[in-house]
Amino acid sequence: MTDANALLNKSLMPTTKREPLTWNPTGWHNKKTAHGWLYNRSHLIGYQLTGENNNPKNLMTGTQTLNTPLMLAHEMDIAYYLKQSTGHYVRYEVKPIFRGNELVARGVQMRAQSIGDNQVYFNVYIFNIEPGYTINYADGTSTKN
Repeated sequence: MTDANALLNKSLMPTTKREPLTWNPTGWHNKKTAHGWLYNRSHLIGYQLTGENNNPKNLMTGTQTLNTPLMLAHEMDIAYYLKQSTGHYVRYEVKPIFRGNELVARGVQMRAQSIGDNQVYFNVYIFNIEPGYTINYADGTSTKN
């Protein structure tokens, strides 16, 4: 899996409801937890920003905590900015971080910069962890602590 890069604009944002995700990314060994599911099919570039859905190049196995609320919070900041004007653009990159040949990323680096101003600017690393679980990043299996 490689980095996801985009120059985002309001014109790319979807206007239709998202279809269910059906593609399973590498290391997908999901299980039910007390708070939902351990894993999400995490979009590198969130659906709300481009409408990309079942694209294998844009999906990774991410914990519920990584995906929602942590990645989503940054995606919402971008979406809010883009919706303000058709003249707003954001340069956006999300890079999954793997060690060696592991099937599940250890985390993601998210970087964004609005073009022409600094209303959107961040460079963050989010760990792909779930409290109460130990993840085997080599194959995606997990154990409850």
